[in-house]
Amino acid sequence: MKKLQISLLALSLTAGALKAQVSTTPVGFNTINALGNSDTRFSIPLQRASVYQGLVKNVSGNIITVQGLPGWTSNQFLYVSGTQPNTYYVTLTSGNKKGMFYTITANSADSGTTDTTTLTVDTAGDILDNASGIISGDSLSVIPYWTLDTVFPGQVGITATTSISGAGSMTRIFIPDASSAGVDLAATTSYYYYSGTGFGGAGWRRSGGGLTNKKNDDILSPDSYVIIRQDGVATTAAITVAGGVPTSSRSYVIGTLAANTDQDNAIAIDVPVPLTLTQSNLFESGAFVGTTSISGATGDKLLVFDDTTAAIDKAAVKSYYYYTGTGFGGAGWRLQGGGLTTIRNNDVVFQPGSGYNIRKQGTNSPSTVVWTVPLSY
Repeated sequence: MKKLQISLLALSLTAGALKAQVSTTPVGFNTINALGNSDTRFSIPLQRASVYQGLVKNVSGNIITVQGLPGWTSNQFLYVSGTQPNTYYVTLTSGNKKGMFYTITANSADSGTTDTTTLTVDTAGDILDNASGIISGDSLSVIPYWTLDTVFPGQVGITATTSISGAGSMTRIFIPDASSAGVDLAATTSYYYYSGTGFGGAGWRRSGGGLTNKKNDDILSPDSYVIIRQDGVATTAAITVAGGVPTSSRSYVIGTLAANTDQDNAIAIDVPVPLTLTQSNLFESGAFVGTTSISGATGDKLLVFDDTTAAIDKAAVKSYYYYTGTGFGGAGWRLQGGGLTTIRNNDVVFQPGSGYNIRKQGTNSPSTVVWTVPLSY
């Protein structure tokens, strides 16, 4: 079964107590139990330590100029295999884009001239320099992504294999498909840990990614879960991640990829406390389409999985929808099969370290929306 352990500032502070902490970034840890012979949706509700915090001077296209003299060297935030294992992203902590994150693709060196040092980012189609984008004075942080090696240091909780091809019983890490249209999508990427001495030595490998190509530094995105499969492994693995507690609201992009086609979005929220449906702001943010059908025949769906029961290729055990009508007790969250008049707004659905699917209803044209999750602590 899943075990949630949140210890903020190493003093087991409650969410309420956290509000008083303003001088330092709170830290904590979260533990997930991955059952034997089972799939477990796993995410990371904490962040790695930021390496820079500052303010925006201006933005042009995908280039952000920061205020002051940050002291950077040229492209210090770029991944270099064998020498620089981190891939970095910039996240906005205030302003219109608060909670959004963008992978850094280049950075300039500090020239010694105030307000000339830049970050170049992958916008993933977003527009940063319009009226609703990033503006002067917005605050930002530069943070390294979690990687396979940093999430599973020393392969704690991982059952390795001596088979370089990834055969036999072992722990597998599956990455959900984020690029194909449709629902019930199969994973696109699978990792395993090779513990042998040949083929370049021990390390993470990707199925089909080359037997000698280590993937220790491959990133895990903060807005999606992975599936830990104990494939032929009967033991339950306790996997603990420690890191920084986010101190600003979080934002996630969800949507559809093809016209008139429902789309599953594999979602995790990097917030280290449980959230009710109302606290999540999922419907209120405009990211989730409700329905006038009391049975939930139309509209978006939130699919929830049970990781306290061992199974492979699990189907969702709960499906939530938002009823917008006035009958049957009025508007609010409903659970399919859970009673038409029973409002579920206060159901504690989102748990730290878990994963969910938001099934967006197909529309005439593919589109994306932003879901902003305010912090409850």
